[in-house]
Amino acid sequence: MSPAPAGRRRGPSKGDLREKAILDTARDLLSRKPLADITIDELAAGAEISRSSFYFYFDSKLAVVVALLHGLSGEVSRDAGPWLDGTGPDAEALRRSLAALATLWRDQGRLLAGALAAAPGCPPIARWRAALREAHVERLAARITRDRAAGHAPDGPAAHVLAAMIDDLRSAAFAAATDPEALVDDLVTVELRMMYGNFRVHHPDE
Repeated sequence: MSPAPAGRRRGPSKGDLREKAILDTARDLLSRKPLADITIDELAAGAEISRSSFYFYFDSKLAVVVALLHGLSGEVSRDAGPWLDGTGPDAEALRRSLAALATLWRDQGRLLAGALAAAPGCPPIARWRAALREAHVERLAARITRDRAAGHAPDGPAAHVLAAMIDDLRSAAFAAATDPEALVDDLVTVELRMMYGNFRVHHPDE
């Protein structure tokens, strides 16, 4: 057989496809029932492999969950850039960022809520949550510092303290919500007032 032409990209391997099938199965099952009710047999069946073959790709159900969470990390922060890198009380930029996050919570709420609940007693998930939180808090604290220096925002709690409060608030709110998208306008108001004081937020329907 002739070798593949130089520079030609090879497609995903059979192992890559099976690993993706396991992850896709887990994502589908989580949209319908709690993580605790999902079994290894279901994950293997959904990927059309045997239970013993499952362990070639993941050593536990937890490993599948952690892989899914890391896959979501980019989505969680993807639409936050225009808000986090901007300046001033830009309600529309914050609304777009929170709306994207709300959509993610709507689609992946079981996985995200389960991860937040499990984090205190599960080191792999705790590390994922800590890294995600630290990245958001650092960028939000930098924005708060810029806005205070420019006179856009009043002095208050230390920038990192305030940023951490905002991150914890939105995570708790989305985790408890039955309709995450309905929270967006209220979160815009609360977060802007936490950062800028008695700021009047105009909602799109006003």
